[in-house]
Order: sequence, then structure tokens, then C-alpha cells
Amino acid sequence: MRLEDEVLLELARRLRQAETGGWTETAMRKLADGLGWEWQHRVEPPHREHHGPVLRTGLPTGDAYLRSVRRHAVEEYVEGEEYFGLYVPVDVPEDDPVAKADAFRRAGDVLMGAFGPSSIMGVYGSPGPFSDGPASWGSPFRRWRGESDSLELRAGEQGPELLLQPNGPVESWHWRQSHGEPYALGGFFGVNRDPANEGLGMPGGWRTDDWDVFAEALASVLTTLPVEVRALGIARDLTHFGLWLGALHVYLSCDPVLELALCDFNHTPLPEPELRALGWLAGPPDAEHVSDAAYRSPAHRPGDVDGRALARLVVDTARLNGHKSPRELYLVDHSQQVGEYSVRHYGLTLAEAP
Repeated sequence: MRLEDEVLLELARRLRQAETGGWTETAMRKLADGLGWEWQHRVEPPHREHHGPVLRTGLPTGDAYLRSVRRHAVEEYVEGEEYFGLYVPVDVPEDDPVAKADAFRRAGDVLMGAFGPSSIMGVYGSPGPFSDGPASWGSPFRRWRGESDSLELRAGEQGPELLLQPNGPVESWHWRQSHGEPYALGGFFGVNRDPANEGLGMPGGWRTDDWDVFAEALASVLTTLPVEVRALGIARDLTHFGLWLGALHVYLSCDPVLELALCDFNHTPLPEPELRALGWLAGPPDAEHVSDAAYRSPAHRPGDVDGRALARLVVDTARLNGHKSPRELYLVDHSQQVGEYSVRHYGLTLAEAP
């Protein structure tokens, strides 16, 4: 079940134009009345991590719901708001990660066709805003930032949802998160030159000295990455994305499967038997931009990625190359530019070399 394109656009326009009045209960009831939705005094919708009033929409994709500041104990991030999000399911595809990614992509294309590129896009990873856990299939999002409120296409557990939210709480939460293990930001955030992003603050990244912490963070990124970049439509834009391990470059390709490619620029290349023993396969992957790679990893289909195995392959290869700490690793040049977006890869704990 999904909303027809015309219905989706009309709903998105009405949400963007809505008067939210400080996100008080009085304002939210007025907003619901204006949309023709019925306020339900039920606080346990099927999305059980979200406690708040349910709004009976009459849409084929199901009811909307509000998130309550009080019930989520997030008062420290708000300035008078009683609610900090209105969520509306827009597509409920079959229970399959690729189907959910494709549903997200369809909705995103419709919205971008009407509103232009989203001012912010990315993947939340874990923790998500206000310490939510990500959906099991991934956590891609596209956000059209407004003056005081933003419209967002996000990943719900059942499929894509529209989210109308005040800027203050979510941006305050993001800015104030820990920049160190074990509760640092995950995922990646990309911003473009949209004037709507003026004044937007982005926290710095984080690093670790611990190989196990790095491996866990990398595994978390890789496990859902092919589904997420498919949903965002940026798989082909990751042309230069890779990790720099001294004289080794490990490139990631997600179109249409996730593969790692190893380019060895050491004066004395690492021994092939040892690389093969780690799990590398001889020969380059299909990706054109790494045609000079001598080795590749096994291929992983979207929704079926062994992130831990791939992360361990990277870590073991770095250590074989003599690296003592993940702090000696960087992103290859241009990895932080994805299409028209400048991207910070929080979940990888890495940035481009200074």
C-alpha cells in the first residue's frame, strides 16, 4: 500500500505550509482539525517506541502519530514545545529491505521533483535522533529544512514516513551528542548549498584508538549501506569513496552489490598468500573506478551484508600493513563529497587526511 504521487505531494505541501504554533497541544489539535484528521487518545500505536496521540487520517497507509516531549523526557532539547514530531506513513511495501529502499526512493523522487533537492540527506545510524534505534532495514533520510520547521522523508520500520518536526529540538540533540566512544554519532550527514542551511551547525567527528571499536563502527555502517544508498539514489555518486590505509586503498562499491576493492601501492606489495588467507579474492570488482585493484572482497547483496566479516577484513589488512591504531587511517580524497553534498561520515570515525 502506498500513497499515489498526487496524494503524497498534496500531503507534503500541506505539512510544509502548516501553522505549528510552537508545537503545543492546542496548536497540534488545530493542525489535525485542519487536515481533517481525528485525534485519538491512544498512546501505544503499532510503532511502540513512539508514545503519543494517534491521528486517524483515513489514508490507506495508516494513521499518523505525534511524539510527546514529556513522554520521551527530552525537555533539555526543547524550548516550550509539547510535541516534537508528526509522523505519517506514506508507503507500506512488502517486508523486504530492498522493497523498503525502493519505496523510499520513489517517494524521494516525487518530493524532489516538486521541492528540489533536499537540503540535508544522509543516514542516521545508531543512535538516531533522541537516541532512537534505527529501523531494521536502515535509516536513510532526506530533510527539507525550513525557517522553523522541517519536512523529512525518513525510514520507519514498516517503510518510508513523512515527518514534520521543529528544527530546534532535533538540531540541538544532534549538536550536543558525544563525540567519543561508545555513544558517538553514527551514519553520515550531507548538506548542500541550499540557503535554508544557513546557520546550521554540524558537530565534529570522532576517532578511536581501539581496533575493536573501529571494527564495530565500520560493521554497523557496512551492514545496511547498500540498502541506504539505494534508497537515497546515491550509489553511483560514491565513486571516490574509500579508506586510505597508508599505501593501501580500500574502495567501497555499492552498485548493485557491496564489494571492497584493494589497491596496493606499497613498494613491496603485501604477500598474496597472506591477503588470500584474510579473505581477499584475486582480481578487481566490477566497479570501473577501481579497475586497477588487485583484490576484491566477496560480493554482498543489499539486505544480506555480513558487515562484521567485511570490517574484520579491513582491520586485519590494515594491521598486516603495519598500522598500530585506527587513528592512522583516513578517507581517500573526495570521499566527503557525494554529488552536490558535503558529507561527514560520523559512523566510520574517519575523515580525509589533513
